[in-house]
Amino acid sequence: MAERTTQHGHEVLTIASADGSTRASFVPEKGGMGSSIVMPGRDGPRELLFLHDFFWDRQTDKIPGGWPFLFPNCGRLERGGEAGTYLYDGHLYRLPSHGFGPRAAWEVAAEAQDSLTLRLVDTEATRAVYPFEFEILLKYRVAKCVLVCEQTYTNRGQVAMPYYAGFHPYLRTPAPGAGKERVMLDFAPARAFAYNERLTDLARETAVPQVPAPIVHPTVNERIARVASNKEARLILPDGLTVHLAAVGVEDDDLFPYVQLYTMPDKPFFCIEPWMAFPNALNTVAGARWLRPGQSEHGILRLWVTW
Repeated sequence: MAERTTQHGHEVLTIASADGSTRASFVPEKGGMGSSIVMPGRDGPRELLFLHDFFWDRQTDKIPGGWPFLFPNCGRLERGGEAGTYLYDGHLYRLPSHGFGPRAAWEVAAEAQDSLTLRLVDTEATRAVYPFEFEILLKYRVAKCVLVCEQTYTNRGQVAMPYYAGFHPYLRTPAPGAGKERVMLDFAPARAFAYNERLTDLARETAVPQVPAPIVHPTVNERIARVASNKEARLILPDGLTVHLAAVGVEDDDLFPYVQLYTMPDKPFFCIEPWMAFPNALNTVAGARWLRPGQSEHGILRLWVTW
């Protein structure tokens, strides 16, 4: 069974590898969010996640760091100049940035010492803003130096369902002025885009960033890239630890074709975010994924370290 503790009034479930070297903690009632991922490093255990100081605040609606999972949309929405809205079947609906996935309470569907399955299904509250019946299963497993998330997305309803999910890990870096400037990003961008001023849609295509690149370089912040067939991204820290991240599909290898990049200059983190689509895709003719009634599709995300 997973280890259960209470932190700041929240139940936290922690899974661990057989040798105890790799541990991952999740907060089911807080968006199923990861609050800690510890893996071995050259000089001992390393915490891989950054938490904002408001992470445990029950009142905040902001994404608080850690390991959020985004559903049914990634990024912001806008329809007819009205922020946070999308049109479906003649009705205007409202969803916050990154959807309700990182804000909802998730159910613990299964657990073992080294694995945890979290489940999210539609409710009356979700159907008021997203009129579809769904089930999301996230099965996390850990082994030495690796975390795997096996995802199942199912349309339980009678009509086709649009959606696009994503991950938003806040990967810990050295502090600004103490090494963050020397952290390097390496991945395989095929195309790159800049946002409009409201961050609600793609404004234009830009030059593909030259990588490896320092994570403080402006070409790799608040950018989204269409990645090539190689889905692996790497965060190379100054002490030689490299954090690797890759997300693919089972039925469709290109399930996560986009990577969103984000940091705050004064904070010790960098986000490498595999997304299924670009912001505002619920308002476009093409872009979102669609599941037929009764259809499921599956994804696999891996996070691992080398040094």
